[in-house]
Amino acid sequence: MKIISFEGIEGVGKSTQIKLLTNHFQSTGISYEQFREPGSSDAGEKIREILLDKSLQLSSSTELLLMFAARSELINQKINNSSAEFVILDRYFHASVAYQGYGRGINLDSIYQLIKITECPTPSLTIILDIDVETGFKRKAADTKDRIESAGDDFFEKVRAGYLEIAKDHDYIKVVDADDDPEAIHQKIISLIEEINHD
Repeated sequence: MKIISFEGIEGVGKSTQIKLLTNHFQSTGISYEQFREPGSSDAGEKIREILLDKSLQLSSSTELLLMFAARSELINQKINNSSAEFVILDRYFHASVAYQGYGRGINLDSIYQLIKITECPTPSLTIILDIDVETGFKRKAADTKDRIESAGDDFFEKVRAGYLEIAKDHDYIKVVDADDDPEAIHQKIISLIEEINHD
């Protein structure tokens, strides 16, 4: 089983690319399971409601710990029990490094300790879809912003910079230009997956 995680700031097109990938897997007979963070477990979905609720004011540490509580349930209930060839994740632990670490300013060592405590399996491939903040939010202009999306441009500039910094440290993390044509991005992703299948 190989884990493929999709990352990026708001409006980068993760949902579009995940849909294109699952369509590709279906047409080629490749088995997969698809999950989102936070969520995809009973507890995780309830935690998601809390995290995205604009009426709540949560401290940065509360936000981080809730993210990892949901993640721990996802790992133990879903990922570790998957018999599919691929597990596709809409966000994973790199999101906590980028959002709560670089964005909120929480000590990165603390976050990596939580990754260790929750025994997060390392992905075979992490795709960071990268776009500038202004363009990302223009794409989502018609959407109602949730609590995290309402954090402001400065916050998301830090998150984007964090993602790009993370990518420098690991070969399995690939940055893909999200301003490209969706089909062209999809073909790049297929090529990256073919590379890990040959390893």
